[in-house]
Amino acid sequence: MQAARKLEDEININTQMKLMTQAYQEHAIAQINLARYSVVASRAFMDELAEIFSNVKTSYEIYLKAIGKKGQKALQEKLEKNGREVLILLSSNGKFYGDLVTKVARLFLDAAKTKDADIVIVGSEGKKLYETARINKPVTYFHIPDTTITLEMLKPLIVKIIPYKKATIFYGRFTNIINQEPTSGSLTGDMPQKNIKAGDTNFIFEPSVDNIMEFFESQIFSMLLSQTISEGKLARFASRIKAMEFAQNNLEKQLEILVSRRRRLKGIEINKKQIQLFAGQALWGNK
Repeated sequence: MQAARKLEDEININTQMKLMTQAYQEHAIAQINLARYSVVASRAFMDELAEIFSNVKTSYEIYLKAIGKKGQKALQEKLEKNGREVLILLSSNGKFYGDLVTKVARLFLDAAKTKDADIVIVGSEGKKLYETARINKPVTYFHIPDTTITLEMLKPLIVKIIPYKKATIFYGRFTNIINQEPTSGSLTGDMPQKNIKAGDTNFIFEPSVDNIMEFFESQIFSMLLSQTISEGKLARFASRIKAMEFAQNNLEKQLEILVSRRRRLKGIEINKKQIQLFAGQALWGNK
């Protein structure tokens, strides 16, 4: 009787867990449907914009160097900034995102161990993984929701990152529902140059390179950060769909085993009752 009760409890727990994974999966699908097309559609545009940002930054550096001492001072103030690099881990607050959050964190931690850079972490799960890694560097932590994100929520993070000479962000990139990859990208226009040569800007700026650079450092920087966060969110929910599908398959197999045990246990109970019945009939027949 006790074994049967324990078996029923296990079946109920596995059934509830299966319902929970289905709910998480449906929520992830809804989130992907909301964000997928907008993120993927704007990805190519934002990649090109990042390349333009890089070209503008290099052009501006060449321009400042060309105007002598005044330019050198401006170069220090506007491009060198605080002279530091910052590494940003874009993680999650919730669980059940498969192994993507861990893979992104591993890529980030490898860089954090080897580079002389400041550390910024977005998401409580990333903070836990960083603390577990025992890297002896100060960290600045930001809480940004996993679902609905507004520009107002991003402002404290933007204010923190803008003073840095170089900002590299680590996040999950969405390929499709099956595949998501950990990657990193620059938020400050630091990428290999394809169009710039020393002593030649290759661009005509209107109204001026100063104004264009100022625009890119404020507005375009914010757009790149927002796109990256949306990209990471999309990848995490795609990873959750895959993880919940895997969990459901395992739970279904476990439920099949438990139901089969319950069937055998009921069969044993029926046989015991029949044996007791026959034994009782035999005793009464002898009398």
